[in-house]
Amino acid sequence: MNRAHRTRPGWPEPVFILSPPRSYSTVTTALLAGHPEVFGLPEMLTFSAPTIGDLLSGIGCLCVLSAEPHEPEACPFLAVRLSGPYRAIAELHEGGQHDAAIRRAGKWLRENADWPGERLLDHLLGLLAPRIGLEKSPDTVRSDKNLARCISGYPGARYIHLTRHPVTAQRSLQQHLALGNRSASPRRLAAQAATIWFQAHLRITRALGQLPPEQSFRVRGEDLLRSPQTWLPRILGWLGLEAGPDTVATMLRTERWPFAGTGTSGRLFGGDHKFMLSPELSPVPEPGPLEFEPAWGLLDEMCARMSRLANHLGYPA
Repeated sequence: MNRAHRTRPGWPEPVFILSPPRSYSTVTTALLAGHPEVFGLPEMLTFSAPTIGDLLSGIGCLCVLSAEPHEPEACPFLAVRLSGPYRAIAELHEGGQHDAAIRRAGKWLRENADWPGERLLDHLLGLLAPRIGLEKSPDTVRSDKNLARCISGYPGARYIHLTRHPVTAQRSLQQHLALGNRSASPRRLAAQAATIWFQAHLRITRALGQLPPEQSFRVRGEDLLRSPQTWLPRILGWLGLEAGPDTVATMLRTERWPFAGTGTSGRLFGGDHKFMLSPELSPVPEPGPLEFEPAWGLLDEMCARMSRLANHLGYPA
């Protein structure tokens, strides 16, 4: 579908945060969403499936498409995977995310199951205009196809390439992957985590390298969270937005993001679990050296490739 026929002229182009999982992308979204001209969406999974119906049915959770009134909080997988679309629809349609609004959001999504993901996102962008829509979904960089769909669907969008040190990202990714595969060996989880980090950042670097330089902004997540008063004005300047000290101070109140917390049910997410459970801004440690733990069993060639890419992303040896 040609985007020229999907949106009205004059809407601000969206901004996408591109990063693999466990890269501080949820808290970064909450930070930027504190600006009065930015609306930060939860994870919308826009480019993860051809249509809304495919997204809803493709998770092996038949209750999502039930004709009966659906309680999303009753389905653990839905709470993890699909909270973002439900919460965004409830918030922008009704101004809140109470249980009844979430149920009606689910009904609305099922009624529009034939919509492509881009049409759903465009619908939300229209509702939140004239504010800039900001979205992040690690799924977007999970494959070349997903990322290409994002860039081709929104050729005028801007992209924040958010990075995290490969060693701390490894530790966090391994813990995250272990939650869904408790039988996997530590070395298998380490190899999987390394592959996710490496392929995602290589994919992002190559894709953004094909765009005009002014369309993308790279920032180390550690720098942003350790020195937000320095880095938020730089990002806002790139976006052409006001960046006075009072505005930046307001942006630091990440717990005020409409999607911070877990909803009235206490079971909705749409972003990083740890942040949702404790959404106040907290500092992160300074990135350490590029020294991969021997216990992970990573091949020397993989460590070398990750180190070279990390150097390119601004993490010195």
